[in-house]
Amino acid sequence: MIRWRHFRATWEVWVLLVGFFLAFAGSMVRWWSVSGTEAPRAARLVERADAPASAELAKDVEVFFSPGGDARGAIQQAVGAAQDSILIAMYTFTDFQLSQALLDARGRGVKVLVYLDRSQATMRHSQARALAAAGIALRISSNPRIMHNKFAILDDAVVITGSYNWTKAAGDDNDENLLIVRNAEIAARYREQFVILWNMWDRKLTDEVYGR
Repeated sequence: MIRWRHFRATWEVWVLLVGFFLAFAGSMVRWWSVSGTEAPRAARLVERADAPASAELAKDVEVFFSPGGDARGAIQQAVGAAQDSILIAMYTFTDFQLSQALLDARGRGVKVLVYLDRSQATMRHSQARALAAAGIALRISSNPRIMHNKFAILDDAVVITGSYNWTKAAGDDNDENLLIVRNAEIAARYREQFVILWNMWDRKLTDEVYGR
C-alpha cells in the first residue's frame, strides 16, 4: 500500500510537471509567434486587443493607455477639478490643450508651478513661453543632461504620472501609460521631490523663456 501511494504521488507530480511544461511551451509559442521580428504588426494587434485602454485598479488608482484611452481627457478632468495647487515636473510639454487647462486653472485662482527640462526653453511648439507669458510660475531645469520626470501633483492629494509626456503625440500617436493616484501620502512624497527640483533651476534659461 505504501508503494502504491508513493507511485501515485510520484505520478501526480509528473502530471503536474508535464501540464506546467505544456502550458509554458504554449505560452512561449504564442509569444514567439506574435512578438518575433517577423511579425511586429501581429504583435501590436494582439497586445492592443488584449489590453483595455483604461481601467480602475483600485478605488484610488486609475490607469490609462494611449493612443485610444483618452489619457489627455483624464488629465484635463483632473486639472479642471483642482482647487488649490498644481505642481508639474515635465520632460516635454507641447500640448496646447493641456496648456490651456492650466491657464483656466490659474484663472480660477489655482496656484500653478511648472518645472521643465532645459530642452523646452527652445523646442519648437514648447508651451513654456506661452505659460510664462500668461503669468504661470515656471522654471527651467539646470540638469545638463535630462530632467526626465513626468508628473503632476494636484491639491497635495492627487498624483498624475507615467511615461506620458504632455504632448499631442503622447495622446494621439505614441504607446504611453498614465496613472492617476489619489493618495495624500504618495502626493507628499512627490511634492518633496518637486521642491528639490524646483530649487535646481537655470536662471539664465528661465529668464530667456520669460523674455527678460
